Amino acid sequence: MKAEQKILPDSERLIEAAAEHFVVTARSAIAKRGVFYVALAGGSTPKGLYQKLATSPYIEQIDWARVQIFFGDERCVPATHDDSNFKMARLAMLDHLPIPAENVHRMPTESGDATEVATRYADTIKLIMEDRPFDLVLLGLGPDGHIASLFPDTPALEVTDTLTASLFVEKFQSWRVTLTYPVINAARQVIVFIAGEAKADIVRDITTGAVTGLPVQRLAPTGDYYWFMDNAAAAK
Repeated sequence: MKAEQKILPDSERLIEAAAEHFVVTARSAIAKRGVFYVALAGGSTPKGLYQKLATSPYIEQIDWARVQIFFGDERCVPATHDDSNFKMARLAMLDHLPIPAENVHRMPTESGDATEVATRYADTIKLIMEDRPFDLVLLGLGPDGHIASLFPDTPALEVTDTLTASLFVEKFQSWRVTLTYPVINAARQVIVFIAGEAKADIVRDITTGAVTGLPVQRLAPTGDYYWFMDNAAAAK
């Protein structure tokens, strides 16, 4: 399934459009089902979105008490570490939102055992969401085509029987935990954020079919699927 492409003039307009879209999606989910389940991404473009959501008029437009926040992937570092996706989201947005602490579900990475973290996080998702899908999964796109921590040539790509997977990413020498394809693909909506001229080559290669089999190309969302890009990323 191909994504619907939303191309904005620059990163500022991209973040504004994404914030507006996030608000509409959250409000719709809360109106229909009383709760909004979202999985956050790491990275610089999502960070800009989180910072925007923590300001007026966006912050007042969502009933944050009805939002349940999860993370699409995490590095196995303490929650206070600069590499932590949770720390980034906390500083950019979570600390500024009127959201109950118990509605924010970070991965328990302080144990240091990625397999244990993955198992415990899968249990948390099941406990909170039961068998309901995410309303929105936010993803970034790496220059190697990875999304969440689904990296090329890693066993996590083939995991379909659990909600989460642990993996060691050789080039970063780091343990990660990630949501798996079945969970992402089952979401009501999936958004991939792509910004900056550094992403222009990978976007060209993916959209022209010059490369195949990249992790992002293995996405097959059953719900709405969008790529939010700025002109720089879409230039080629």
